[in-house]
Amino acid sequence: MKDFIVLSVAAANFFMLKNAIEITGDNPWLKIGISGKWEGHPVGAFELNQATFDQMVGNFEKSAVDIVCDYEHQTLYGDQAPASGWIKKIPLSLKAENGELFAKIEWTDKATTYIKNIEYRYLSPVFAPNTIDQATGANIGWTLHSVALTNKPFLQELDEVRLNKLNNQTKEETMTQEEKDAMTALQAENASLKADKEKLNAEVLANKEASAVAKVDAAIAAKKIHPDQKEHALKMCKADMDGFDKFMETAKPFVTAPGGNDLFDNKQHQPNATADTAISAARF
Repeated sequence: MKDFIVLSVAAANFFMLKNAIEITGDNPWLKIGISGKWEGHPVGAFELNQATFDQMVGNFEKSAVDIVCDYEHQTLYGDQAPASGWIKKIPLSLKAENGELFAKIEWTDKATTYIKNIEYRYLSPVFAPNTIDQATGANIGWTLHSVALTNKPFLQELDEVRLNKLNNQTKEETMTQEEKDAMTALQAENASLKADKEKLNAEVLANKEASAVAKVDAAIAAKKIHPDQKEHALKMCKADMDGFDKFMETAKPFVTAPGGNDLFDNKQHQPNATADTAISAARF
């Protein structure tokens, strides 16, 4: 058994299958191998990559038979090994792309029933790293020996077991015309509601802007804010209008002293308070 590496992959999205799906031979491509190195396998550490997968595909193209899919690796362990499906040589149903290995599996009726009933949920491919050619006796390297349906996965990084192309269809592709019409009407309604919301938000923003300008202009007129401070006061008012109102309630107006300096009324009678100090205190 040390001449084989047995891997398992989880059927994470199996529950996407519908009870009414019609099982056909037009299966999707299933990912059955990924690049990486694994240290914890019972037969020892091993590594898979694009080169090993290319070798598997090339050796399959040169072989004379299809690749069998079985149950619980009975092709390796059992006296009887009924097929659960087949990876066809014609058309070629094995490919390597971007460091991953993919297969199309033509399931038997019995295997299809098992998968639909969730009695089998995982795939377990068997890789042979040192395959001996029967005719020449040469070591031809990596081959895909078989693939099993199992419930004891080793790896969990690969694709789910799928039965046909319907699993890859979008919701819209499987809708009735009545459902499509209802969806179109709902989309139109949502678009109208979105437009109304955007219009309302714009009006609220405009009202807030106008209110802030009015409040700041009133504060300037009441000499609670110096005209030079208008831009800063507008920012403060827009960010926290309630806070601005409370500040204005307690703010004292400034007066213009002889010479044109702006002073707060509670500062102008202090002999040591300079005009610059008063202006600084009046600013935010």
